[in-house]
Amino acid sequence: MPVLHESTENNAIIHTSWERSKTFGVDPDKINNELLTEGELRDRTNQFHDFFRTSTKILDRLYSQLKRTSFMILISDVDGYIIRSWGDFPFIEKAKKVWLDVGANWHERIKGTNAIGTALVEKKPVSVIGKQHYCRENHFLTCYASPLYSPKGELLGVLDISGDARNHQVHTLGMVIAAAQACQAHLLLESTQQELTFALQETETVFKGINQPLISVDESGIITRINQAAANLLEQPLERCIGQPLDRWFKESEEILSTCGPALKKITLKPNLKGKKRTWVAQTIQDKRRKKFRVVISTERSRDPFKPKKAENTDQLVYDCPKVKQVLEIVSAVAKTEASILIQGETGSGKEGIARRIHQESGREGPLITVNCAAIPEQLIESELFGYEQGAFTGARKDGQIGKFEAAHGGTLFLDEIGELPLSSQAVLLRVLEEKVVTRIGSLESKPVDVRIVAATNRPLAQEVQKKRFRADLYYRLCEFEISLPPLRERSDLLTLVDFFLKQVAQEIGINQFTLDHLAKDKIQLYHWPGNIRELRQVLRQAAYKTYFVHRSTVISAEELIFPQDRSTNLLLQSKEEEAVKQAIQSAKGNLSKAARMLGISRTTLYKKIAQYPQVKEVLEKIKNM
Repeated sequence: MPVLHESTENNAIIHTSWERSKTFGVDPDKINNELLTEGELRDRTNQFHDFFRTSTKILDRLYSQLKRTSFMILISDVDGYIIRSWGDFPFIEKAKKVWLDVGANWHERIKGTNAIGTALVEKKPVSVIGKQHYCRENHFLTCYASPLYSPKGELLGVLDISGDARNHQVHTLGMVIAAAQACQAHLLLESTQQELTFALQETETVFKGINQPLISVDESGIITRINQAAANLLEQPLERCIGQPLDRWFKESEEILSTCGPALKKITLKPNLKGKKRTWVAQTIQDKRRKKFRVVISTERSRDPFKPKKAENTDQLVYDCPKVKQVLEIVSAVAKTEASILIQGETGSGKEGIARRIHQESGREGPLITVNCAAIPEQLIESELFGYEQGAFTGARKDGQIGKFEAAHGGTLFLDEIGELPLSSQAVLLRVLEEKVVTRIGSLESKPVDVRIVAATNRPLAQEVQKKRFRADLYYRLCEFEISLPPLRERSDLLTLVDFFLKQVAQEIGINQFTLDHLAKDKIQLYHWPGNIRELRQVLRQAAYKTYFVHRSTVISAEELIFPQDRSTNLLLQSKEEEAVKQAIQSAKGNLSKAARMLGISRTTLYKKIAQYPQVKEVLEKIKNM
């Protein structure tokens, strides 16, 4: 297998992909011409309707940059079928000869190592250049692909740029990654706008359905929303009240607007009607910048109407366990120093909350900037951390981009999942930490930065250093002070946390409290909580919502606590699945289409199962050799 001067990670991906291609039994000298029918292609393309509606402009702009360059753009679905392409005529004709065309399947099990299929399997951006392709007919190609995800985080497919291998450009992969991220951002924005519309409609429905009189007024004293109960009180049709000044009915409107604050304020109002006095409750709801507000007023029986939901403060979760109290005491002391801090702890154990507390108690006036090192593609890490100038590389923003170090100047930079940082980027990070200056990509100017470093990892970094997977000098630079968070299973305040989270959900729903029956408490205390606080919160929220909205109860039973399957259960299910696949292939006498129908799965899924279970593959080989 050829090794090019790409990143170490990309070469490792290619090597693994070649091994998979051999396992799939792909013939490197044969061109597979599996194509979708017109109806099948239409059905698969329809599944991308929202994607193309929100991303067409991005893809058109990307294509305009590639015109007359012997490159083409392709979109594949999650099964590897190409459902749309853009490109110049000469190269498209050349690509069609190897079935790089709409309707063709470029999954690894069909085409061996290639950018589309390998990106789908690895779920990572990848470049496949020339002879890195498993099939010889594809050696003239240079391909770059990045996975596409839905707003829910589900894999949709792949965005790919393919061209002539002689035109290989190192920065093209970065262009593909940036375009994929832009497409995903637009899709997320569209989804968020739809959710917002639903939420507004839902709020309007709830507002109108409440029996207590409710009136919402803007900062100018104009009624923006009113329910039927309040309209009846004002003796006016509901629609005529909207847009009217509050002082039309209440002389005390100026007092409401000038003195009402976040706390409830009781004001005796005398409507300009029949002279009947009533006591009302008024409360201000402000935006985060405190520049705009609304006043919600209601009769006294309605206590604290539409109280703004407080942002969850995870720091409140840690006070009742001696181990965590000790951690907090250490945090308070070390936060006021300039030491770099490394937080060690399992996934979901609250590392980000500790980093936030360190920043808050440090006295630094700059912002807290968080970087998830595992979420940034290796090719983009330096541009994310240090920024870049205009035209620094293909696909760069016209006005450049500020890096995270500059953004955190005067504050704290939180490097989450630092153990996932590639070795190639660790050296650059170390230099910046030592010199305390950054240089944007494409610039000769160095800028001094004043940044407090807090890093976090769920890996044992000291062991990673011994295994040569993490630089020792960077480890010592980051770990001037180390804080270890205990996992949830070692904490003594589990039931206290349970009570805290259940109170949160109860407040959201508008009830007093949820409780657990004794079996539910036992189940919670016996579970090992691999996902720690994050998993606990999610399990309790799901159980509480189902208990209240489905069973109309506030007592959560053990049956409603759904935990992820443990490892032994997974192994049992896998063994049963392996036996079922083996029996189906034997019954079908090696006919995979028939075996897939017997199992009720697609041929694509069956191929994956064959690759997953070596014994199944052996059975298939024996049948073929009979």
